[in-house]
Amino acid sequence: MSDNISLHWSFDYDHGSQKPNFADRLLKLLNTLKERTPNDTNNEDANNYIKQVYEILPNFWEGYNRTGETLAIGKAVIERNCKNGQIWKYNVQYQNETSGEEIRYNFSCRDDIYRTLLESWQVVVQNQSGDKYSKLVLNGNFLSDTEIQLRANDIEIATETVDNSIPLTTNWALFDVIPTIADSYKESESVVEIALYDELEQLRPNCHVGYLDSMQEPLSLDGYYLYGDRLPPSFWWIYADQTVIVSTILETFVLKEVIRGVS
Repeated sequence: MSDNISLHWSFDYDHGSQKPNFADRLLKLLNTLKERTPNDTNNEDANNYIKQVYEILPNFWEGYNRTGETLAIGKAVIERNCKNGQIWKYNVQYQNETSGEEIRYNFSCRDDIYRTLLESWQVVVQNQSGDKYSKLVLNGNFLSDTEIQLRANDIEIATETVDNSIPLTTNWALFDVIPTIADSYKESESVVEIALYDELEQLRPNCHVGYLDSMQEPLSLDGYYLYGDRLPPSFWWIYADQTVIVSTILETFVLKEVIRGVS
């Protein structure tokens, strides 16, 4: 393993069979973050526009249609813009090059620590099947403070009731939420309860975020966990107030590039 550094169990998928090696690639990305300030721009808009690019590494080697010698199976690009100081507009692109699937998420959040989901949103899923199932468009919106409606290709598929006393956010906004709440929950070792609109299509009402662990190598990282009813656990690692690693059941997202202040 590169630099003889042991990976934390929550993102240790170094099985030795991956080529290129999982640990080597993950550590190379983290060392790049340590060596430079990722493309920060010192201007008045630096905190109003942020674009992060995450490389997606496979947790398991089998089952991916791959060519060449690249370990990554795709990327996730998270753009957000807050021009009026009240609402964040998110544009997220998830691309899995091994499956040919591309997903785009467009949604809005309140400018609060939980990035509370607002207004309406859209998810466009595109694959390479070449038939009528190659594209799916999901549109969601709030019918009231407590009701969410979801439509798939203009067909109503669900109306769900939410508890508006608990913050409702989405997994793609957690890339900003967890760094914001991290310090307070690390010190108190308490757990925050949130409702999650998972992938902007499935309500997970009883979710919890709490402090997991800290490590000093390869970076000074603080880890947090997310779990909930019918939601597989995931692990979120923070460095310099940014989410740099997210480990899910099948994939690990590792921060590769950050751009601020230039849309």
